[in-house]
Amino acid sequence: MNSKQRKMVYMMAIIVLLVPIVWLGMPSDAPGTGGVIAQKRHEYELGESTLGDVDPASATMNLVLLGLRGVATNLLWMEAEEQKRTKNWSQLQSTVESIILLQPHFQTVWKYQAWNLAYNVSAECDAVEDRFAWVKKGAKFLIRGTRRNRKMPELYHDTGDFMGKKIGRSDEKELFREFFVSDPDTVRWGGGPDEEINPSGLDNYLVAREWYERANEVLEESGGEQHKLALPLFVGYPYRSQMDYATARQEEGKFGEVTREAWATAYREWTEEYGREKFKTPGGDIMFEARDNELRDLADQDGVALSTKRKWQDRYQNMVNYRYWKLRCEVERTQLMTEARRELFEGRRLFRDEQDLIGAKEVLMSGMTKLQEMIDSQKRLDGSNPLLDETELIEDAIKAILIWQHVLTLLGEPVPDTFPLVGIWNNPQYEMQRQDLYERFLKWQGSTAG
Repeated sequence: MNSKQRKMVYMMAIIVLLVPIVWLGMPSDAPGTGGVIAQKRHEYELGESTLGDVDPASATMNLVLLGLRGVATNLLWMEAEEQKRTKNWSQLQSTVESIILLQPHFQTVWKYQAWNLAYNVSAECDAVEDRFAWVKKGAKFLIRGTRRNRKMPELYHDTGDFMGKKIGRSDEKELFREFFVSDPDTVRWGGGPDEEINPSGLDNYLVAREWYERANEVLEESGGEQHKLALPLFVGYPYRSQMDYATARQEEGKFGEVTREAWATAYREWTEEYGREKFKTPGGDIMFEARDNELRDLADQDGVALSTKRKWQDRYQNMVNYRYWKLRCEVERTQLMTEARRELFEGRRLFRDEQDLIGAKEVLMSGMTKLQEMIDSQKRLDGSNPLLDETELIEDAIKAILIWQHVLTLLGEPVPDTFPLVGIWNNPQYEMQRQDLYERFLKWQGSTAG
């Protein structure tokens, strides 16, 4: 072949090779368009449209351009830690933005930095409103993470944890829960919630529940893979968040029909939905609420003995504390327990806030009587009583007795030998708990007297 012919062959080969390259690598100008690689990149959310938000003059950007993305990321993490140590919050936010550009699909980035903003940075503020503003920034940061990583159920679950626990269990929970539905930034939100974190104006635990539910949906869509918790624990969080909502209302003195219905909903969903889900165990499939015939069918289906199936059902029930939460919901949804809770709360309020000793004595006695009646109703034939294993109930009973006895002393009346809940008061099993509550009561009395 002469020179001209060889050049023609080379040219044809180049054209032939260009066709699959263009077909595979054509860039995308909209989701679902472009070449095969662009479409797969969009489908699996692997593509990053730009690195332009990283300071182009920085040493970090130079490292990225040289292909040292990992080194650049490590430097940014080190900078973020130093900025946190020196309390350079504005620069910290900028550094975090650069980190997520380089590691958008690394879960720890989103979880760690959201925690940083909501817990570490917010703790440096004096005003509760300012602390809440930083908590919101942490929540919004996590929400951004779920949008960038729509197939990671752990991030949705982390967001649910954040909405429930940071808002509802922090030292400032009373104000945080109030701010969650009525934001202190009235100029922007007009007395309503910050719609970026609470678009429907719900209680924080109900918003947490929605995030947990979405986490379960994403888990199912992604084939059931997550690396945060054992599956039964992970799946159970929406139902537990419903219980947290009902508990929070009780702690705030809200004992009406809404609270009782919240407990009824929790019981129904815990037993009829969560309790009827199948979970895989080394002994085959189990259901927490499987009846004897259903458990026998599952044993036959998996080719194991019925005793083996019961063993794994019991083990998994213990893992999620299934029987305790079932009993808790079953008891709390009753009118009798609602009235007992309400009267014990009211008795404490009359003593603490109004110094109404006569009123406190009467209401506390009525509440203690109802609580004793509730406990007696759960006594089993063998003499055991599952309610007496409930730490929170025992603590409420001892608190009520402590205040009631103190009121009698202030009124100059003797404490009788027998009274409702006396079995709990005299039970040596609760001696340490009683002593601890007594010491806390004395400290509280001293602080109020001062």
